[in-house]
Amino acid sequence: MLQADGVDRARSRSGSGLRLLYAATLCNFTAFGAYFAAIQLYVEDELGASRASVGLAVGAFSVSALLVRPFVGRSIDARGRRPFLLAALALLALTSLGFLVAEAVPAVVGLRLLQGVAGGTFYTTAAAVATDLAPVERRASAIARFSLFLYGGFALGPVAAEWIIGAVGFAPVWLAAAALGATGVVCIVLLPETGAASMATRAELGPGNRRLLHPAAVGPGLVLLTTGMGYASITGFSSLYGRAIDLDDPGLLYAVFAVTIIGVRLVAGRLADSIGRVATALPGLGLAAVGLGVLALVQEPASAFVGVAAFGAGFALIFPALMAFTVDRVPDHERGEALGSFTAFMDAGTGGGAYLIGAIADRAGFGWAYGTPALLCLAGAGLLVALAVRSRQTVGADLRGEDEGAAVDAPVTGAGDGFVARQ
Repeated sequence: MLQADGVDRARSRSGSGLRLLYAATLCNFTAFGAYFAAIQLYVEDELGASRASVGLAVGAFSVSALLVRPFVGRSIDARGRRPFLLAALALLALTSLGFLVAEAVPAVVGLRLLQGVAGGTFYTTAAAVATDLAPVERRASAIARFSLFLYGGFALGPVAAEWIIGAVGFAPVWLAAAALGATGVVCIVLLPETGAASMATRAELGPGNRRLLHPAAVGPGLVLLTTGMGYASITGFSSLYGRAIDLDDPGLLYAVFAVTIIGVRLVAGRLADSIGRVATALPGLGLAAVGLGVLALVQEPASAFVGVAAFGAGFALIFPALMAFTVDRVPDHERGEALGSFTAFMDAGTGGGAYLIGAIADRAGFGWAYGTPALLCLAGAGLLVALAVRSRQTVGADLRGEDEGAAVDAPVTGAGDGFVARQ
């Protein structure tokens, strides 16, 4: 009876913690969703700069996020989750206020670099909290459910920003983003620390190797990298693309993108847990390539929604499957480090990709700007197949005892994908 009461209390605390995390996540990504639309329009219309400058302002976020994620991943395992969530949301609020006085492209780029620190810190830490609270057999499902609030914010933010900018200008967008950051801080103040077990294990084991990238994240991270340029083309240029094809309300492209991801991720996490990580991610890469191909080749209002939805559906399959695959292969006290390394690959793809998309669009038009990342997604599919084959060969060697010192009873995770989690 006492044991049952303890389990009930633990579940209650877990549920309460998840609700607070979800609320903070919605606040954070609604604000960053608003920046998706606002930055493009502010740089091109208000500051009169080129599309390459738009790409620079958009991509600056991912550059600093890329640099900070590995550090954050190691630090949250050693020092806990809450301080980093609080710092990230506070920085989001302060930089949003900074846009009230940013009147040149260098100032915008500088603020976006700081926002990249905030964004990279928040997502890496929040994803670790979500996996802290999820049982291993439902890990991909938990990641998918957590991401519903992320993409709920991405659905609300750009549409609201486009409407506010059209009605009253840019300043209210910056103020609203600051208010959302402050609201997120309140949520995290109430959130209990979830990384205590990780911190205790770290302390018991002593300081580990300081790695730039966790080895378990490299394979799935490289696959994710190939989707980064496509992701940047959707999130960083849909407003300008919509204008170029005479779409009445380009903000609806963001809404379609986010709503598609939300709908698919309601089942995507369960798919990755039941049929396997690779078996879920591979068709996602194909869908992503098809969606970008439609945007590149057709360039009409109706087909734009089809292309954005197809890419969104593909990305919804890819991300939670690859993230769960990464976490499967690391012990608990290295989870934050692995997630920091994994998400850094996405930043590398989106950061460099955003500038390249803008430069290609300036010189060759949006056809090539969307066609190039479509080809990269196909390359990612080939890389994933090679990774799956190599992983199965490794598992076979372990089970035959060919890997010296291998633990033949190590759990095989990924629901049939053949990946061994070395704990």
